[in-house]
Amino acid sequence: MISNEEKDKIKKEIVEKINSVLEKNDESFRLDNVNILNKKDSVKFMGNYRVYDRRKYDSISREINSFLKKYGNVEIKSKKIRDSGMKFTTVSFNFEL
Repeated sequence: MISNEEKDKIKKEIVEKINSVLEKNDESFRLDNVNILNKKDSVKFMGNYRVYDRRKYDSISREINSFLKKYGNVEIKSKKIRDSGMKFTTVSFNFEL
């Protein structure tokens, strides 16, 4: 099982990396937190972020996904949203360690 210190370190790495990629690409969204689900034999990390500029989505997601894959098998889902005139792509991810 992963220690609490290691969980906090992984959460911090993920938040910092995703936010740095979003900031570098002039995106306004910032990831606040990564959620953790403690299971009997593993720990599941879950989070989501938004990309407002759809022209930049491919390069942003490619960089973030390659970073997340260092943790192993990552499930990544994206969905285009149109809400009250706002358009963005929401991306959710999760993986178990």
